[in-house]
Amino acid sequence: MSPSAPSETQPPAPSFSPVRRLSIAASVALSAFFAVALCAMLNYLAQHHAPRLYWGASADYRLSPLTLGALQSLTNQVRVTVFFDREHPVYPSVRALLREYAAASPRLTVEELDYTRNPSAAQEFRRRFPFTVTDDPDVVLFESGGHTKVVPARDLRDYDTRAFLRGEPEAKPVGFKGEQLFTSAINAVCEGRLRRVHFLEGHREHDFRSDAPQTGYRHLASILEEDNIQVSGLSLHGRDDVPRDCELLIIAGPRDPIPPAELRTLDRYLRRGGRLMVLFHERTRTGLETLLADWGVSVEDTLVEDRPNSDNGVMIVSRFGNHPVTRPLANSRLYLFLPRAVEPRQVANIHGAPARIETLMRSGTNGVAVTTFVGNGYRYSPDDRRGEIPLAVAVERGALPGVAASLGTTRIVVVGESDFLANKLMQLSAGNRHFATSAVNWLLDRSYLLGGIQPVPIRTYQVSLTPFEERTLHVLLLVVFPGAALALGFFVWWRRH
Repeated sequence: MSPSAPSETQPPAPSFSPVRRLSIAASVALSAFFAVALCAMLNYLAQHHAPRLYWGASADYRLSPLTLGALQSLTNQVRVTVFFDREHPVYPSVRALLREYAAASPRLTVEELDYTRNPSAAQEFRRRFPFTVTDDPDVVLFESGGHTKVVPARDLRDYDTRAFLRGEPEAKPVGFKGEQLFTSAINAVCEGRLRRVHFLEGHREHDFRSDAPQTGYRHLASILEEDNIQVSGLSLHGRDDVPRDCELLIIAGPRDPIPPAELRTLDRYLRRGGRLMVLFHERTRTGLETLLADWGVSVEDTLVEDRPNSDNGVMIVSRFGNHPVTRPLANSRLYLFLPRAVEPRQVANIHGAPARIETLMRSGTNGVAVTTFVGNGYRYSPDDRRGEIPLAVAVERGALPGVAASLGTTRIVVVGESDFLANKLMQLSAGNRHFATSAVNWLLDRSYLLGGIQPVPIRTYQVSLTPFEERTLHVLLLVVFPGAALALGFFVWWRRH
């Protein structure tokens, strides 16, 4: 063994000193800590500040500034339950939209319950929340602080209702109203305070307790009750004033004259800032015509017909004024039965206070205000007024421009027809339902439920092919493309061998 050669029994020198090993371990631990911290920060940012990118059809569910503002100002926890059959055609739109709501507010939680796959949970859910809308099994339920609001699936879409009126089994959907109804429902359950609405009784008005298809108003009353509104009847016989807790009085198509004493009571109610909704029944004169004339509304003794915009005797109304009541109804349709003409009388002041009187809706350009009646029918006359004829009017007295309405501000909505809010049409027409709720919300000054959120149009695509084009497509898909892939594979195999 040479002197310079190392001994075979001498242990090898350590690669790293203890200090070096400790330094490496600390560096690895610190790197791992920073990696975990970076992941945690990225997850936090992704959860609370994630940018949302919209491509193609997903842009249809982008929330409006009004909805985003409402969600960001939420102070209550809101629970949303999607009680839906997943095979329902509107379910994908509901699910996609509610994902946007949940992403916009941490105070909103969304749960899904498919009653076809989990019947026991569905039965318990029905027991806890006995809906008044029982003929539509698919609903979205909003719940907060003990208050609930139900949005039925049938209200989520606007349909071409002409098909229903012609007796056809199906109607084409034309718009998705999910955002409008969901935002209103959230605001309704977070409002808290119960509102009071009275229906005038004693003059053969529509009965809000009745389920009669053509005359009952039970469906309207149910919608109001689900909207955090207490509904009750009111008789003015022997009363000098409307009760102070009455926030809105609805006079729904009286068929008997209203006594002068009750008319004076109604006038006093309006002068102290009352809220009134009047619906007329055909050409029945009740005395309300004289009362409303002093408040800037002229109710004519006519019936309006618009044959080019009618179907089976039902007038289809699609011309609306630029008013908070009708702004959310853009692209909607209302269905009325021969309404009376209701004309605004432009006056600067009513009983010494500034007033605004605006038309809410009108007939088409071919409307006719019929004035000649023979027996149970009518006939045209050269003196009949023609053109766009007003059918509904809104009055606001005492509100200053740019200032929200307050106590002492009178609001009135007058419509020349009352059957359009009866049970049958309220069930068939989403437009009629939305007009009713929009008018009530404006009269109650619930402006947060009146945003101009427009329906999302439902896009349908159809490819029309000639028989030759269909054969060509079949050959391309079943022969040419598979054959080309097979030939290419064979060519690669042949080259390799």
